[in-house]
Amino acid sequence: MARIKIEADKKREVVIERIKAVARQQMQMEGAAALSLRAIARELDITAPALYRYYADRDALITDLILDAFNALADYVEERDHALPPEQYADRLYTALINYRQWSLDHAVDFELIYGSPIPGYTAPAELTVPAAARMFHIIVGILDGAYRAGILKPTAHLEHISPSVAAHLAQMSTADGYNVPPILLAVASLGWAHIHGIIMLEVHHHLPPVVGDVDAFYRHDVLGLLESMNMHPTIP
Repeated sequence: MARIKIEADKKREVVIERIKAVARQQMQMEGAAALSLRAIARELDITAPALYRYYADRDALITDLILDAFNALADYVEERDHALPPEQYADRLYTALINYRQWSLDHAVDFELIYGSPIPGYTAPAELTVPAAARMFHIIVGILDGAYRAGILKPTAHLEHISPSVAAHLAQMSTADGYNVPPILLAVASLGWAHIHGIIMLEVHHHLPPVVGDVDAFYRHDVLGLLESMNMHPTIP
């Protein structure tokens, strides 16, 4: 692992970024469960007590890394979404799902941290992580809502008859988390997210390439099928 030294640089934000850089190196090599503040301190050539001035414990560092990952993913997708005309809902949704995958592949360590196996002994503070996690979902739901109101989006038939228990949960989530859209749109978003997320996770873990070969072509074809099943027909695949 390349050593990243703090030395005379005393700016707090710079030190924090260096700590997180080493943490990501550790996660890439050993997994998030093996993250150790003492090991990070050794890598930075500082004492453990000095490191604790920046992070009270391992969980505080993990939380900061999770927030970074969720916000970076949302920023990446949102920036590219803003480059498209607001009314081009199919193109925007297609682009968002393509960029969701691209960010995940480019930042596999962060993707694994936020969507991979739970870290033993760590409990995420929901008041911090849930709003960050919801940012990406809000982007997708916003596009779906616009398409639905414009009469373009037509949910598949089976989504019109979702389980009452699921519908009740989605209705509660719509209000509590500030979506304020019909529950069926959250059902569409949840189903689509679970669908594409499964493909990306298999790809990140190197299970899919041996099966389909060209994963990029496979993913794009699948996303097109998903959108077209809801009467969404992008023009920019």
